[in-house]
Amino acid sequence: MATMTVAEAKNRFSDVLRRAEYGGERVIVERHGKPVAAIVSTEDLRRLEAADDAADLRDAQAALAEARHAGTVPLETVLRKYGLDRLLPESPVRVARPTRAARTRASVKRSRKTSPNRRQR
Repeated sequence: MATMTVAEAKNRFSDVLRRAEYGGERVIVERHGKPVAAIVSTEDLRRLEAADDAADLRDAQAALAEARHAGTVPLETVLRKYGLDRLLPESPVRVARPTRAARTRASVKRSRKTSPNRRQR
């Protein structure tokens, strides 16, 4: 695997892309001696993503199997156990809606305040 500095990669960018695209070469780009990025072909990237997806799927299946075997605990129970009650959603509070007449009166008051024909005092 080739390694080059950011400045080298910048100056030879077309060449680096060609090496990755046609040669399948992976190029590590370093800044101050530390690797910061890699340039790989899109085919190589697809393989890496497929491997990552497969690992995620295995982890998810293992977690589901463990939950079936050991059972599950409601989130509310866990949060209370560890003193995190504040993270629980509050029960919805019902607010009485104003009557139609009250809404109309409020609407009239607002329109009077903003009326352009109102005289300045």
